[in-house]
Amino acid sequence: MRYEELDQETRRWMLEEFKAEEAAGPYRSPSLSAEGKRRFGELMERAITDGTEESLAQELRPRELWAEYEPSPLGGIRRTEPARAAVALARTEFNTWYIRGLCRRLMEEGEIYCQVYRAAPADAPGDVCESYQNMVLEIRFLYNGHRIKYWPKPNDRAFSVPCGPQCRHSVRRISSSMKAMIELEERQFGAAFRRPGP
Repeated sequence: MRYEELDQETRRWMLEEFKAEEAAGPYRSPSLSAEGKRRFGELMERAITDGTEESLAQELRPRELWAEYEPSPLGGIRRTEPARAAVALARTEFNTWYIRGLCRRLMEEGEIYCQVYRAAPADAPGDVCESYQNMVLEIRFLYNGHRIKYWPKPNDRAFSVPCGPQCRHSVRRISSSMKAMIELEERQFGAAFRRPGP
C-alpha cells in the first residue's frame, strides 16, 4: 500500500488513537487464536511506531497466532491459512490506523476535507470499494466511521474506509486547488453532497 504521509507526525497520531482504542476495549480479528489476540496489540504498536504493514505481516505469520478456522467472506467458515491471513490482517489494520491517525492529524491542523484514493491495485476488477475512488469527504465522517461497517456489530449500510479486508483504498490530504474548487461548489450547492449515506 502507498501511504503518502506516513511520517513521524502521522505515526504519533496513529499511536495515540490506537492506545485510546486499546484502553477502551480493542477490536481483535476473529481469525486470531487466543495467543494471537493476546499478542496483537504489542505487534500492532511496534508496526505503528516504526514498522510497516509488511513488517507486521511477517510478525503475524506464526501458526500459533491463528485459530484453526476463520469466518469466510462468502459466509460460513474456512480453514485459516496463516501466511494469507497475516498479509490480509496486516494490510487492513495498518491502513485502518493510518487513516485514523491521518484524519486526526488533519483535523488538528484545521483541515475539513480529505480524499479517498486507491493505495494499491485491487485483487480483481469490480471490487466492493471501487465507488470510493477519488471521493472527497469531510474528514469527521471518516474519523467517526472508524470500523463502523463491522465492529462492534456488522452494519452493511455504514460508510467506512477501509470497508473490509479486500479494500485497497486509503486517504490523502487535498490540494489547495481542490480546496478552492470545493469552496466554489459549497457556495453554489451547499456541503451536504460530500456526506456519505447512512
